[in-house]
Amino acid sequence: MKLRPILNKIIVKLQDPEKETAGGIVIASAKNEGVVEGDVIAVGPGAHDDKGKFIEVNIQPGSKILLNAGAGAPLKFEEEDYLVIVEEEVIAVLS
Repeated sequence: MKLRPILNKIIVKLQDPEKETAGGIVIASAKNEGVVEGDVIAVGPGAHDDKGKFIEVNIQPGSKILLNAGAGAPLKFEEEDYLVIVEEEVIAVLS
């Protein structure tokens, strides 16, 4: 079964922050404690604004994004944990 979000919803798989390097060096907690990184798994087509104009989602599946910790709603699907957000909750797309 495949996840296919509707409207302007975005399905994200959060990345676990690295706490130790491959060489065993412990990394101090980041200054951006309230910001998390995730991988975009699936994206809905978009939604209509207040005036009825259809607005497409500008983020593509496979993108890496930054969002505030605590944003969105948790989703468990086929034993995997995901987060459902809307485009307005995305801080930045990493390139």
